Amino acid sequence: MVTTINDVKARQLPRSRPWENLDAASLGVPTPPDRSPSPPPQSRHSSTSTTPTILTRQLSSFALIILLYTAAMPFEPFAWMLGRLSGTYLFDRLLGGIILFSAFYFQWRIASLRASVIVHLPALTSDSGTRIQNGRVVKSEGSFTTTPVWVWRTNLYWTFAASEAALLVLAEWGPSETLRRMIVVPIIAGLWAVGFAATPESYKRWAWGHIKAYLFVMVLDELRRVAWSAIGANSGGRRARQARW
Repeated sequence: MVTTINDVKARQLPRSRPWENLDAASLGVPTPPDRSPSPPPQSRHSSTSTTPTILTRQLSSFALIILLYTAAMPFEPFAWMLGRLSGTYLFDRLLGGIILFSAFYFQWRIASLRASVIVHLPALTSDSGTRIQNGRVVKSEGSFTTTPVWVWRTNLYWTFAASEAALLVLAEWGPSETLRRMIVVPIIAGLWAVGFAATPESYKRWAWGHIKAYLFVMVLDELRRVAWSAIGANSGGRRARQARW
């Protein structure tokens, strides 16, 4: 038997091992799912603002605050809604400035947003039942909750800012006082709705503490005015009676 060179090379090569070519799919073993984090989905509505964009919006908010103050003054919301009654001027004096200047802050706060904000409105739930409170069973008639109504997106800022500026110019230089009131009140209400949702809870608590102190001082001043007006009326009445005699 003659051995050739090819037979010698074939004997020197390692034998193939069939189990080395097997994988989990060929054996029917299920592969574990890929748990690597996937990139977030890109949406045309999702937007995050950069620092130069926020700075530009903040500068524009100062111009809108000037326009809002110019168009809103004199700001008497309770007198506008309830008529020229003496009691409405009390609420305008106590709360008018708080409502207006809070809207100024909300204007700046909306311009400073970096992401979208869900706008909530308070709602009274009618769920009644029994619950345990402090170890006692009490009956609940309902409670206040918040209902999401709208999503404010930062990429819509310039559209709303241009619309607000046009409406405020119309309110200030428009032909009617009624038109001015009908424009100013919805704009301030919209700023409150979006800005209140965009303000952190710590800021709200800080502001509420200062508002309570401000209202306390204003109520004391109003009590002083009422007392002095009563004293003046009584002294005037005595002088009138003495003149008649």
